[in-house]
Order: sequence, then structure tokens, then C-alpha cells
Amino acid sequence: MDETKGKKPCTCGATGKAVANLCFLVVTIAVNALGAFGIINGLSQKQVSDMYPTLITPSPFTFQIWMVIYALLIVSMIVMIVKNKDKYWNKAIENISWMFWVSCIFNIAWIVAFSYVKIWLSVLFIAILMITLGLICSELLRMRKDGKWLLPLTFGIYFGWIVVATVVNISAFLVKLNWNGFGLSPYVWTVIVLAFAVILTAIITCSDKNAAIPLPVAWAFFGIHQANKLDKMVNISSIIGILLLLGLAVYTLILNGWAILPKDDSNGSKNLNDSKIQV
Repeated sequence: MDETKGKKPCTCGATGKAVANLCFLVVTIAVNALGAFGIINGLSQKQVSDMYPTLITPSPFTFQIWMVIYALLIVSMIVMIVKNKDKYWNKAIENISWMFWVSCIFNIAWIVAFSYVKIWLSVLFIAILMITLGLICSELLRMRKDGKWLLPLTFGIYFGWIVVATVVNISAFLVKLNWNGFGLSPYVWTVIVLAFAVILTAIITCSDKNAAIPLPVAWAFFGIHQANKLDKMVNISSIIGILLLLGLAVYTLILNGWAILPKDDSNGSKNLNDSKIQV
């Protein structure tokens, strides 16, 4: 007889970890706000970015996606606190909290390094942030449960946006180094980088099976399109990228049975109540 069957999930320390998640997030948002207003080093993130212009830097309005990302994160962390006794949410707290703390630390480190124009260091920090978010998305895939959409949506969008931000950050670093692009024009390199971003996103999406990941990348491509209306090559490439990324998102959504993550078939047949839409 399975003695663990029917047992409630252990909530020892779960509430504390959930509260810690919210605290880490609040500090991260505060530091991001300080960076955005140029309080950290007298330079806003936009001012630093303008020092190293690239053709793949999206229009300023594109960065409003951070409001969506942080709103979703706030809701997710609050739900973690409220529903910490729920089996799924308790498991999420235990499995991803430490990774979320690491992501917050490197998000903050990235903002500080970028504000102090330490571009090479900001590339390192944002790369670690990207890897950490990728690990979180992989863990959410392993512990998926039918009808649970909030965490996959939140971290899928967050991860997708940081993938783009990492590519842009690396490009800014190359501009700082005055890299000549092996003699190729900046426009040709822009097309190459855009193609690389689409391929990378496709690989990540196929690996994590998260239909939300391509969406922020497509949004960034729209920002790139808006910032380069006068350049035909970049303009057309960004439009093609948008269509491919949106197609990838829809294709993944269909494969997942119109869900952000695939259905959980680990138990064979599922109770009908398990497939209801839940957070």
C-alpha cells in the first residue's frame, strides 16, 4: 500500500519561501526603476543604450513590455503566497524559488553594471539571467499540470524577452569594441542576427514546449521594424521574423492542445476536473 497516497503536501517553509520570492521581486523592481530614472549612476538605461546604437535595438516603446512582465510576476508571487498549500503551487515554491532568487540577483547586477557602463559585465550578468530563466521554464515543463497557465505564461514571456535583450546587449558590446564585422555591412549583420534570434527562439521553444516564449521576441522584432522604417533590408527581415515567430507560437499552442504547455499525460487518463482552466 502506498503510504504517501492522499497525503497533503508539506508546507513547512513554503510560506516563508513564497514571501521571500515577493521580497526579491520588489527589490528587483525598485532597482530597475532606479536604473530607468538614471538614479544609480546619473545615466538612465536608455541613455547608456544610446551610446552604443545598433540596428537591432528596438524602439523605446517596446520596452514597456517590462510592465507586463513585472505585473505577471507580482501576480504569480502573490498567488504563491495565497495558494502555498495547493499541491502544484507548493511544488513550484520548492522547485523554482532558489532559481528565481538567482534570477533576481543577476537582474539587479545587470542593471547596475549597465548603469555604470560596464557593458562586458552586463553581458555576463544577463547571460546568467537568461540561463536561469531557461532552467525555470524547463522545471515548469517537468512539473506541468493541466489547466495551470500562470507560471508558464509569466516565465515564458520573461525568458523570451531576456533572450532578445541578451542578443541586443551583446551587439552593444561589439559596438563598444568597434568590431568591424569581418568587413560585412551593419545591415547584413543585422539580418544575420535577426535570423539567429529566430532560430535560437525556435530551438528554445521546441525544447521547453512553451508557446509564450516566441511572443516577446516577435514584439521586439516589431520594435526593430519601427526603429528601422527607412531601411528596406532590415524592415523586410523584421517583418518576416515577426510572421515566423507568431507562427511558431501558434504551432506550439496547437501541439500543446491549445495550452501554453503540453497536456500532462503522466497519469494516463485524467479526471475531467483536472483539465479545467486554473492559475
